Amino acid sequence: MPALVVLGSLAWVLVIHGETTLAMATIWWRSETFAHGFVIVPIVLYLLWRERAAIASIVPRPYWPALAGLIVLGGLWLVAVRLGVNSVAQFSVIAMIPCSILAVLGTRALRTLAFPLAFLFFAVPFGEFLMPALMDWTANVTIAALRASGIPVYREGNYFMIPSGRWSVVEACSGLRYLIASFMVGCLFAYLSFRSPVRRVIFVLVSIVVPILANWIRAYMIVMLGHLSNNRIAAGADHLVYGWVFFGVVMAVLFWIGARWREDMALSPQREPAMAPASARRTTARALGATFALIAAFPLLAAFETRGLDRNDAQLPLIAGSNGWNSAPGALSEWRPDIAGATSWQVQTFTKDGASVALIIAYYSGAASPKAITSTNQLVRTVNKQWEQIAVGTAEATGGGTTGTVRTALVVGGRQRLAVWQWYWVGGRVTSSDLTAKFYQALGVLRGVNDSVAWVVIATPTDRSEDDVRPILSRFAADMQSAIDAALRSAASKS
Repeated sequence: MPALVVLGSLAWVLVIHGETTLAMATIWWRSETFAHGFVIVPIVLYLLWRERAAIASIVPRPYWPALAGLIVLGGLWLVAVRLGVNSVAQFSVIAMIPCSILAVLGTRALRTLAFPLAFLFFAVPFGEFLMPALMDWTANVTIAALRASGIPVYREGNYFMIPSGRWSVVEACSGLRYLIASFMVGCLFAYLSFRSPVRRVIFVLVSIVVPILANWIRAYMIVMLGHLSNNRIAAGADHLVYGWVFFGVVMAVLFWIGARWREDMALSPQREPAMAPASARRTTARALGATFALIAAFPLLAAFETRGLDRNDAQLPLIAGSNGWNSAPGALSEWRPDIAGATSWQVQTFTKDGASVALIIAYYSGAASPKAITSTNQLVRTVNKQWEQIAVGTAEATGGGTTGTVRTALVVGGRQRLAVWQWYWVGGRVTSSDLTAKFYQALGVLRGVNDSVAWVVIATPTDRSEDDVRPILSRFAADMQSAIDAALRSAASKS
């Protein structure tokens, strides 16, 4: 019976939350970084099979407080789905599996199956937030190594030029896929190969550090290969192949060294299946029924809730000029933020005292608002072939009696350089933080509504950097804040 409970809980959670499970699988399919997700469940099933004797000997002792944990996880999943925070929804679903096993079988079962159940969390496509830092580190180390090699380098952000050509550190160069793959395999290897907790922890830490260092070496080697060969090799898609080959060699050496300190694993003793008394079996059955019912309750609640969601599809009106800023015909630039799913767009140009500023607003009505703040929505994605974001930062903007932080960027395309400011408008509140914006959205969900969200972006040409034209953008933000807020509130009021 314990084995059936374990497998049944795994299947029930993933099937009942089918949309979330499918969302994870979709990312595994389209993203090389998370393609390892396809092997997670088969590996977990193998790990459970290894512990089959220990599972069979478990006497079920339902742990009723775990039902409260399921309620918390279900509520967290529901809010995350409403906000479009996929990673939180996916982590909540995976966490329901060990929580349900704890509720039905008890604490001993959870201790016995701790690693296989924890390994399930590798199925969640998570870690992209590390990519900007990893890209910066890789660019810093590569450029430092090139200069140490006597090669002059001109750098703008993560783009740099050397005498033989132009290079950039993009998402594929961050090393994130190497890091995640190494961490996952390192955890599995440490669990299967060592018994000492100290050796396990050391090996896992090494499996984190080594791919980061290896990626820095790989990036430097790729640039040097291109430079020394006049870009005949390693300057195109082949440098990705070289990268995986190099990573494979490094990982093989790492595991070869780890195997030299391998500790023979003690086989689980064969035990007779445990038989619980009839009264205990009835208690277990009640716990199983309550657990499965709670797991199913929140998806059902979500299905009923969608019928009452705000379906505002109001269009954003034109923004009126204010404080001397006048609307001008035509677009200041062809550049647009790389964002999708907006209910409506406004792209206008304003002029004052010889300065020109583009105002771009992507408005998401209440029903569409979960699509506004996602990892795929960016000012410029690295896959964009026409535009590049070569510098980022923050600035203090003052307007309407308040002061707030905005994101800044320098966007380059062809012969045009744009200094860009960006912030969010969430139900009347303004912030440049993704986390704060999501918190504002969560407050709306708790009130039973989906607040409208807008990306507010302003841009002006610059010859060099964003700093050179910051006064222009600051003056525009201060002068036009009230007009922008009025237009957004007008659209939101038509819910």
